Amino acid sequence: MTLNHFGTDGIRGRAYESPLSLPEMARWGQAWGQVAAAKDVSSLLLGWDPRASSEPMAQALLQGLDGFPTMVLGVVPTPAVALLTQATPGAWGIMLSASHNPPEDNGIKGFNRLGEKLEEEEEEAIEAAFKLTSAPDSTLPLLHPAVGPVERYVSHLGTVELPDGFPIVVDCAHGATASFAPRVLRGTIHWIGVPADGTRINVGVGSTHLDALREAVKATGSELGIAFDGDGDRCLMVDSKGELVDGDQMLWLLAQDRLEAGEALPGIVGTVMTNGALEAALATRGVPFVRTPVGDKFLLRELQARGWDLAAEASGHLIQKREGPSGDGLATAIALLRALLRRPKLDRWTWRFEPWPLKLVNLTARERRAVEDCKALSAAMRSLEARHGGAGGSLRMVVRWSGTEPKLRLMAEAREPALLASAMAALETAARADLGIS
Repeated sequence: MTLNHFGTDGIRGRAYESPLSLPEMARWGQAWGQVAAAKDVSSLLLGWDPRASSEPMAQALLQGLDGFPTMVLGVVPTPAVALLTQATPGAWGIMLSASHNPPEDNGIKGFNRLGEKLEEEEEEAIEAAFKLTSAPDSTLPLLHPAVGPVERYVSHLGTVELPDGFPIVVDCAHGATASFAPRVLRGTIHWIGVPADGTRINVGVGSTHLDALREAVKATGSELGIAFDGDGDRCLMVDSKGELVDGDQMLWLLAQDRLEAGEALPGIVGTVMTNGALEAALATRGVPFVRTPVGDKFLLRELQARGWDLAAEASGHLIQKREGPSGDGLATAIALLRALLRRPKLDRWTWRFEPWPLKLVNLTARERRAVEDCKALSAAMRSLEARHGGAGGSLRMVVRWSGTEPKLRLMAEAREPALLASAMAALETAARADLGIS
């Protein structure tokens, strides 16, 4: 069965529009409950981010669940749902969020008993059940969030106390971390992207809009800045000059911190988008590195298969399995701050690797076409691969459709800037011809 609604990160779209209209949310609730019961799931945990659409959508979902045992968590970061689901025997989790998307969007993320994203077969079963449901006639239920489980999540995170003379800026994107970050990050902190505000979530702030963070860091003379996304599963940093410290660099910092502490580091997982310079840097320390497709669920599966602990995407999804079953922006921020503070002040930023030149182009198309059906693009890729690719080659390419948007993503990475420019020009010209984009 082909998935029609689930992408790499659940179901996502415009709030109140198909497939996320309120009647359809009730149908999703019915479908989720039916499949959960068939899988011997005993309860569901439900959380959401602070978008204006989240509470009405949560009510509609609960209406469809029609009495299926559900613990309502309220406004929480996505990682809280994942962690608490893992800690609740026999439970699945549901999070209503569109992550880093704008306020008018929303979505549904599902978690299995391990607190990890649902398997494709479970998503297929939910979609199949959804097709057979109809909107219920019952009234919308009231929402009564439970306090105790959320407090357990905060306690699990712990805290980091910043020393005197170490001011930082933290951007909560007006999202789910806004009421949680001040409880776990303590010291001289300048806050932006607060409070939680569903009308401003991710608008000019957060991990996908870093200019506000850069400006605040420079204006306040802070040591660094930290930005979360709307639902709190991403974290990115900038240094005191406002320069980006992405997921690849953060992963390298944590790897070095563990090695210098004498910890075993059997290997690290990245994606096809991970910069090749990170792989080379890890090799100098004897740390194996493997790549997966883009999406945290693929990182998690690879970690599980290999029994490893650390993985990340450049976008800021950083997974520490010993800290929880999913990427957690707050846990990432705490780990990064601790690692930086363990370094001598004069050596605080000298650990970074020099990224290989990389360019990413997103092309918005009217409709998706399989990459292999794009003749000009496929020919360009074959030609470039024959001349510059292969093991030890000077060029690496990734061409894929976004899992959440109608965008074709073209990525090229090369050790030489001139080769990067010519390769990307060839890929973009071919892709535009295939997709009819002027």
